[in-house]
Amino acid sequence: MRGFLFSKVKRTVAVSIVTLLCSVFFFNHIIYVPANADEDIVVQIVAHRGYSGAYPENTLSAFAGAYACGAKTVEFDVRKTKDGELVIYHDETLEKVNGDEEYGISDYTYDELLQLDAGAWYDIDFVSERIPTLDQTLSLLQSTNMRIFCELKDIGDDPEFSAQVYEKCAQYGVLDRVVFLSFNYDYLTAIKAINPSQAIMFLASFGKSTLPVKYPAEYYGVNMKTLTPKTVRAIHEAGGKVYTYAPESKGQMLSLQRLGVDGVITDYADVGAL
Repeated sequence: MRGFLFSKVKRTVAVSIVTLLCSVFFFNHIIYVPANADEDIVVQIVAHRGYSGAYPENTLSAFAGAYACGAKTVEFDVRKTKDGELVIYHDETLEKVNGDEEYGISDYTYDELLQLDAGAWYDIDFVSERIPTLDQTLSLLQSTNMRIFCELKDIGDDPEFSAQVYEKCAQYGVLDRVVFLSFNYDYLTAIKAINPSQAIMFLASFGKSTLPVKYPAEYYGVNMKTLTPKTVRAIHEAGGKVYTYAPESKGQMLSLQRLGVDGVITDYADVGAL
């Protein structure tokens, strides 16, 4: 199946490199248990924008690479093009892929985006990578058992956006393993209006302990720089789970583990290797 997934993204990766990457990624992206941690404490690892520590972020190669190396959960970002196509891209502008500091996904049609190279900025090995659609991404992940953290980027007042993303996930039969994420809580309440039992994660750049009261959710994704023991405790007492973003070192991982978080969203496959 993994060979099939890689054929879909038309990417050939040297066996020696894949073996090396997988030896790190497989063990770190299931659970993280530091050597000096309590035995009963584990932290779930989420592949941020795919395996973005080794592939261009939010591309089919990054998602296939995460799966091939044993990741259990993958995260990606959804935006909408000028002509209404749901695509996977994080930044507000296209500066990363074409140097455009002013215009973003919503200023281009999907056909226009297909003219852009989404991989060359990262490494010459990924020349000709394209910005994927949500359809392509879900088609790739559909045949895996990976959990999906689907972030709805804040694209402004668009009353159809949440429902469109939800329906796509329903179309591919993956709703039972999807958590919808957003900094825009209105998007998440729209998801709950469609399906009250659907899991959501409110993303917050602040770590106030009032989060579970003001923004009810099953999951919370909090900036690690603002997260406090009081907030972790408040979320757990409310029955929620705490995820944080985005550790870049082993020391940060250990600190977050001690803080009691349930999971981390990270780019780095080797962040948990102690």
